[in-house]
Amino acid sequence: MRLRGCAVARACGAMLLFLLCSCSFFSRTKNEIYTLDRIAGAKVAARGTPIGIESIELPPGFDRREIVVRSANQQLDVRSNQLWSSGFKELVLHTLAFDLAARLPEGMIVLPGETKPAAVRPVDVIFEDLSAGPDSKVTLDARWTLDHVAHHETIAVAIPSLDSSNVAMGTAQALGQLADRIAAAR
Repeated sequence: MRLRGCAVARACGAMLLFLLCSCSFFSRTKNEIYTLDRIAGAKVAARGTPIGIESIELPPGFDRREIVVRSANQQLDVRSNQLWSSGFKELVLHTLAFDLAARLPEGMIVLPGETKPAAVRPVDVIFEDLSAGPDSKVTLDARWTLDHVAHHETIAVAIPSLDSSNVAMGTAQALGQLADRIAAAR
């Protein structure tokens, strides 16, 4: 009889532990997923050899799924439940390429995943900064090359606040402005 009581007590204890664990599992904060929208721009007349984004380099600490915002004292706020829809580098590459495609004539940009023609003029982009905060703005500071000519762009986009939806909107607008400048240099 005594052994049976211990078995029941252990079973009740295990059931209680299971219930506690399952409650904490279901109470997890839900992730919020953000993406970068393409920003419309003016068409630029261009002919000749198409361009293609050859490489993109992001600042250290920013190529991740979590949205990162600069805070005071050189600190980064990594928002673990507010995520980009893919890795940030991939998202920036895709958005910039499609922003350029919206500004250049058909066939003048090689999009990610497309087969590259025999002749392509490479565009390399190195972001010294592509972040929001600590002020309510997104800052894009990039060096890029096209036809071995170096360019430097600094773009600041004011946003209403540093919440993640505004960060995504401001980042998309900054990339759209960079696409305007690359297309104009084309």
